[in-house]
Amino acid sequence: MQLINPGHEPNPATVRDNARRVFNMARAGGVCVIPFDVSYAIFAHTARAVERIYELKNRSSAKPNGILGNWDTFSEVIECEQLDRDIVKCITIDHDMPLSIVGTYRPDHDFLRTVEFGALRRSTKGPTMDLLMNAGSLHRELARLSFESSSPMMGSSANVSLKGNKFELNDIEPELLNHVDIAVDYGRCRYANPHFVGSTIIEMGTRRILRFGCLYEEIQAILSKQFSLDLPNRPTEGSMSLV
Repeated sequence: MQLINPGHEPNPATVRDNARRVFNMARAGGVCVIPFDVSYAIFAHTARAVERIYELKNRSSAKPNGILGNWDTFSEVIECEQLDRDIVKCITIDHDMPLSIVGTYRPDHDFLRTVEFGALRRSTKGPTMDLLMNAGSLHRELARLSFESSSPMMGSSANVSLKGNKFELNDIEPELLNHVDIAVDYGRCRYANPHFVGSTIIEMGTRRILRFGCLYEEIQAILSKQFSLDLPNRPTEGSMSLV
């Protein structure tokens, strides 16, 4: 395993170099552990590498992966109403918060034109896909490289399934971490939380909360104030994931 280990988020030039190394590894068929603001994540590009993620996580085949995205990916690949676009812009751009969205995707878009079927099958559910947006400096650079080269990166949180998100590299289970091809250590994730969840997930169209993730209360307040959306409170037992 290659380890990129500054122990903290480095300067922008180093982040760009780290992103290029991770992206090249993913395109070559590697499995990558990456620090995002919301948690450490495990991502890949090829069909075989995506299958390795399921094996390493002991993840149910019924659970689809997420895809790295940014505003360009969302605007061009996801089909949704103008209100949904306004909501996503408000959270990810105006308020600079991370967010995952589930929405109907355009299968004919160039972003997906060359992706291997097995990888895409594992990263969509019917006509929808999950995009993770605005999850930190390394995420933003990887999402840019991914979109500009039409090379989707697909994955989920870097932990054995049902064991909770990890906010430091050393907390990732050895049976997973020791078998990836490259790992990046930026220290503790910005939005580490006692619920051990990653990003909040909102379904486009219904505006249903699919996961009460990090910063949920802040997002709830913003959408109530600016869009008059009455979203439910976080369940008292912690998080609730429906995807």
